[in-house]
Amino acid sequence: MAQRVTGINVRRRRATTKQQREEQKKIQIKKLTFQIDELRGKLTEVTEARDAMVLPNLEGRTVEHSQYGQGKVNGQQDAVLTIEYARGIRKQKLPFVIASGCVTVDDIEATESCRKMLDLDNEQARLRKEIQYCESWISDLQKES
Repeated sequence: MAQRVTGINVRRRRATTKQQREEQKKIQIKKLTFQIDELRGKLTEVTEARDAMVLPNLEGRTVEHSQYGQGKVNGQQDAVLTIEYARGIRKQKLPFVIASGCVTVDDIEATESCRKMLDLDNEQARLRKEIQYCESWISDLQKES
């Protein structure tokens, strides 16, 4: 389709050619790859910080549960607490149970430690999800070729 502009015939071209679209895809893939590398670096830092943290030892401590009332920690195996309440024995997992406030303990340091661990766990999950999203985006771009 020809169009006259100030006395000159000008042909309209498609906004982007196939070659231009391929170049744009390559640039997009490079940006996403760079972003994935940055996210993996952050994930490594967060993982190292989380691995350096030690779960508090609550064995023998008295705790208060929002639903079950007062109880005593009879055992702790890794992140699993065995707590005896008036209504029975329950197994609950650190750091979530303390950080979420379901179970309170009179040790502020243990509570803060559990909150920090849960924050790091959540950050790890967020970073993994973002990396997965970028990888799937790259995969979709490559399929379009």
